[in-house]
Amino acid sequence: MIKFSASPVRVMHHGRRIEMKITDYIGPEHIKLDLEGTSKSEVIEELVEHMAEVCSNCDADTILEAVESRERDGSTGLEKGVAIPHAKCDAVDKLRIVVGISKEGVDFEAQDGKPSHLFFMMIAPTTESGPHVQAIAKIVKMIKVPGFREKLLKADRPEKIIEAMERVENGEE
Repeated sequence: MIKFSASPVRVMHHGRRIEMKITDYIGPEHIKLDLEGTSKSEVIEELVEHMAEVCSNCDADTILEAVESRERDGSTGLEKGVAIPHAKCDAVDKLRIVVGISKEGVDFEAQDGKPSHLFFMMIAPTTESGPHVQAIAKIVKMIKVPGFREKLLKADRPEKIIEAMERVENGEE
């Protein structure tokens, strides 16, 4: 089981420590509300395709290969309906994140054996180790906030997902 510290996730910026915000890495175009995939591999492919659409210099084939390789090492399906497929590869120049929602849920080999509904795919360049680990920790903290997952599942527009994430990141919930 993945465990993270309860302390704030911070990154260095011009020599100063600042709290990382997931919403600095995503906009409405990074969110796919109605994933069509019904299997783990289909959802991964769909999220990779979406990432390639919103990231003009991202190589979908390289990203797909990296994510599939990481999944072979162990499922990134957590619990409470959340999965964080992630990998490092040279197909991106900086941390990239896309979010997908599956109303029906998909068997993602989650730790609790339940279907996953919320997907946060992260790809980081091989030259960076901190940002994607910090982003995973931040998401793990966010999904523990009461009502947060439900708000994301009920969202009818990408902007509502970003708003819910910002509220949690800003300590308003």
